[in-house]
Amino acid sequence: MTTMMISKPSPLTPTGTGHPTYTQSLPCTEESVGIARLSVAATLRAWGLEDLVDDARLIASELATNAIRHATRHIPDPEQRGCFRLKVERPSDHLVRISTFDRSRTIPHVLEASETAESGRGMAVVDAVSCQWGIDPKPWGKGVWAECATPGHLP
Repeated sequence: MTTMMISKPSPLTPTGTGHPTYTQSLPCTEESVGIARLSVAATLRAWGLEDLVDDARLIASELATNAIRHATRHIPDPEQRGCFRLKVERPSDHLVRISTFDRSRTIPHVLEASETAESGRGMAVVDAVSCQWGIDPKPWGKGVWAECATPGHLP
């Protein structure tokens, strides 16, 4: 398996999908979670969707954390961990889809974590704050996405 090493996150890049979309490759390190939150917030503010920033940042944080955790589970050396991809789409005026793509085939599930558990609540949080979420299996890994909509415009 080939891994790509990157020392800095790439800038947000517009893509031509027919609706506004921004993508960013981030290294599989803990620092990338904060960068993902900032990137999502900046993108939504640029689109005039300030009402969605809090939920979208939380979704991005949980999806990025899962992508990093599962993509690096068996790779202790940070220099060999590679990257994950963050994607923010605006399929309609009132709907945003946040996705992460990683090389792990581990499928996320909503778990009921105990009150004392230090982890395991990520997808429960995503499930609680998103309109809907899902998984796109890929031959090389997976994409996990969640959508949020402005109040009064649920899909």
